[in-house]
Amino acid sequence: MTNFLFFSLAKHQSIYFQRLLNETELDGKVVVPAQMPWPRPWQLGQILSRIDWAHLVEEKCQERRVKNKYQGGLYRLLLRLELAWVGLRAHALLKREQPKTLAMWNGSHRYCQLLRALKPAECGTFFFENGLLPDTTTLDAKGVNFHNSVPRDQAFYLNYPAATDDENGDVVLIPRKPRHTNLTPIELPPSYIFMPFQDDRDTQVRLFSPWVGNMRELFALGERIAAQTGKTVVFKEHPSSREVYPDLHQRTHERLLFANGNATQQLIEQSEFVITLNSTVGLESLLLAKPVLTLGQAFFNVPGVVMHADSADELLAAVKSFPNWPLDAGVKRNFLRYLAHDYCIKGGWQKADAEHLQRVARRMLGQG
Repeated sequence: MTNFLFFSLAKHQSIYFQRLLNETELDGKVVVPAQMPWPRPWQLGQILSRIDWAHLVEEKCQERRVKNKYQGGLYRLLLRLELAWVGLRAHALLKREQPKTLAMWNGSHRYCQLLRALKPAECGTFFFENGLLPDTTTLDAKGVNFHNSVPRDQAFYLNYPAATDDENGDVVLIPRKPRHTNLTPIELPPSYIFMPFQDDRDTQVRLFSPWVGNMRELFALGERIAAQTGKTVVFKEHPSSREVYPDLHQRTHERLLFANGNATQQLIEQSEFVITLNSTVGLESLLLAKPVLTLGQAFFNVPGVVMHADSADELLAAVKSFPNWPLDAGVKRNFLRYLAHDYCIKGGWQKADAEHLQRVARRMLGQG
């Protein structure tokens, strides 16, 4: 029996997971897909009913559609064969190791989903991800992003314990280093709404944005806001996106602008408010005391913390009603305090020191 089975899909994950085992009291092993046992085809019947094959196939095909890659009948057949092959290997791995706890990065990859579907009910889980706040790491037993365990009930934050005298002050946002330094900043208008683009290929857009499918649709919503409210909307493209938008740049005018050369923090601070699907820019905006309106499924969709819209009509109504939004400064403050002091693990995994590794180990061992 293995206490902690770490499933790794990348070299940096393996290095970090192995450090946790080598430098803390955690006991277990790290496994990569190539190390899974060979499949036992006669056990296919044991896994067929436990996996949502149609969901896995459609999710992968949706990803390929966004990337403009082939996802026709032949691909779907080969994908099903691959899933069955890996599913059998995952089943054999779980039978061999009998883990008490399964740990992985993010959990959305199809191999991770196979392991999650096939693990015994009594086997626990931990999911790692980049930290929600500066210099932190996410470690959650339930999931990450919209699937995480952060409470969504406003009452939780209304009743959250008051700050103690020895509690550190407000969370400080560390300004991002610009990824593209060759872009010229624009002169920002005196009043505008900031609508940051996200990466169409990212799971935040593909899986957690039910009614805005991509950034061209987001831009169209910005056009409607400018046309129907008279407000100015400023966009910024996501620096990691491979998508280019020459057609959208041709549709800009004095109340519809791109500011790709401006710092994100500047765009947040000088805006009236920020509209985002579910980007971390929304969380940064909360840290900078800026009102936020979300359009997608975000873990910070908490009444009193942000405004939310589930349709274009709700979006336009919210924009027109600003600043008369039902936001609560106390709820937002306690939400950020909860993230900083209870949820996030101090220290980024990328530069993990001994103290960070011990914090992770204590969380995984149920010691804090």
